[in-house]
Amino acid sequence: MMETSSIILLVVSSAISFGLGRIFVHFRDKKRARKAQERAAQALRERPVEAESRNKSKRKRQLQQLEKDGVGQKQKR
Repeated sequence: MMETSSIILLVVSSAISFGLGRIFVHFRDKKRARKAQERAAQALRERPVEAESRNKSKRKRQLQQLEKDGVGQKQKR
């Protein structure tokens, strides 16, 4: 049978190994999520411009919304 000290050493080293493994997995997943979010944001920025609506009222609302969004973004910076 194994001695008590070697059993304790085995348990401690296993716990440390498991903890380090979980830390690496956590940071790898966090990095992957950040990159996926950056890719999604880039795809949104690069999407083609929508065709202008034939409805005059709708165009007016869209322009007002764009102006409103533009002002809000400038204030956040």
